[in-house]
Amino acid sequence: MLKKYSAKTDKLALLLIIILLAVSVTGCFKKSENSLQQDINQTETEDQSNQQGENTIRTIRDMAGREVEVPHEINGVYSAIPIGTVLIYTINPNKLIAKNFKTSPMEEKYMTEEFVNLPVLGNYIVGDTASEEQILQTKPDVIVYTGEINDKWKQEVDKLQERLGIPFVMVSGQLQEVHEAYEFLGELLNEKHRVQELGKYCKQVLDEVEEIASKIPQDKRTKIYYAIGEEGLMSYPAGKTMHSELINMINGINVVNVGDENPYMRVEVSMEQILNWNPDVIITNKAGSRGQGEFDLRTKLLKDSKWSDINAVKNKKIYEIPSVPFSWFGEPPSVARIMGLKWVGSIMYPQYFEFDLKNEAKEFYEKFYNIKLTE
Repeated sequence: MLKKYSAKTDKLALLLIIILLAVSVTGCFKKSENSLQQDINQTETEDQSNQQGENTIRTIRDMAGREVEVPHEINGVYSAIPIGTVLIYTINPNKLIAKNFKTSPMEEKYMTEEFVNLPVLGNYIVGDTASEEQILQTKPDVIVYTGEINDKWKQEVDKLQERLGIPFVMVSGQLQEVHEAYEFLGELLNEKHRVQELGKYCKQVLDEVEEIASKIPQDKRTKIYYAIGEEGLMSYPAGKTMHSELINMINGINVVNVGDENPYMRVEVSMEQILNWNPDVIITNKAGSRGQGEFDLRTKLLKDSKWSDINAVKNKKIYEIPSVPFSWFGEPPSVARIMGLKWVGSIMYPQYFEFDLKNEAKEFYEKFYNIKLTE
């Protein structure tokens, strides 16, 4: 009886083991299946997150050759210095979220209402007047530096980008490269159609001016002095400064051969130096324009006996720079200098630069500012 009972028990035990194994395997399979589904769901979530990231961030190479991660869609730009502010204004003023400078009532007549009402933050990087706290409060998508590009400024921009945590983009401020700057900004701001027309116009003017200037004999070059300040004893030196580079571009002679060629720095000169240089032409900022105050320097120089022996004064060849809404010459040294090339050329070499300045101004203002000038 004992043997029969043991055999029966063995069979039952074996059957029980088989059932338990089956249940265990099924449970493990279900657990593995659930884990696999969880892995799939997690991967899909990560992929969606990556795709969203790809849709909001892109890597661009700026005009300094730096790789910068920027948003795909850029709607808020702060330009660190006025050169870029004016450049972006001509593309789409609504992309700007701040100004570098206050605007006068005369200038505001030729500006969009939205631009006039923007907060004034000042400059950043060059001649810092802007508060970093205020910059951060405006929450720009990118900060644009448009100016001199070299290792010094690249290092400065990299340092500030890391400190603020905002993408910094470097754009050349050289007038000879303005058509390339337009092309780059068109890609950055998704304004390709707009910049094509502006860049093409700039390139045509630059080529035309270069061709005309090449025909001017070296012994016929005109000496010019750019007078700044209440006494006219400040200027920008000859060389690579952007504030007076129009003189070189039309084959004139900038008589101010002093200073360290800082692209942004004014220099102080003496009356004795100006008398020695004896310029044929003097240009000044227009009375009441930005950076010049309310005084009329042209009238002052014509009446001041200290200047009376200078050829430009004797011949009354002192000219105020058109500056509405932005200077045609150098403060700031913006894209408006494209119009300034024609103006300065016509002053210095009227027999070579035979432009109808009224019609040229009408075309430029309509293309770049969307303004139709009246007579």
